[in-house]
Amino acid sequence: MTVLDWTAPVITIGEPVSAIGMRAGLGAEVNALLSIAMLSGPVLAYTGSPERWVFLTGPATAISHTVLGDLVRMRVVLFSTGSLLALPSAHDGGIVRWVSAPREDRPLPPWQAVVAAARRTCSVSSGWS
Repeated sequence: MTVLDWTAPVITIGEPVSAIGMRAGLGAEVNALLSIAMLSGPVLAYTGSPERWVFLTGPATAISHTVLGDLVRMRVVLFSTGSLLALPSAHDGGIVRWVSAPREDRPLPPWQAVVAAARRTCSVSSGWS
């Protein structure tokens, strides 16, 4: 269990922002695919073993049981509405950092695009399943 420092900046997951988390290695491959498709967006990194990356996305949509099963097998986390995510601050000791900071001129990537990129990455690389 992680104790949240209530002085740290946080974002609450829900309309219009959703979040998808995964191991950093998988996240790097997903981020590369999204960049190629010009769909990259904000990504947070949380230190730990293993390091986790969290993609901030547009609103989540319904998914099939098959897709959900794939994500569970890949250890991808779909953050539920109301989840709190810590944001980087000068006082967090480097626990959270931006891999890719949000940009005002770039919309959040579609939630489905991040899910699809994760599934595609795992379909060609057996190292993440």
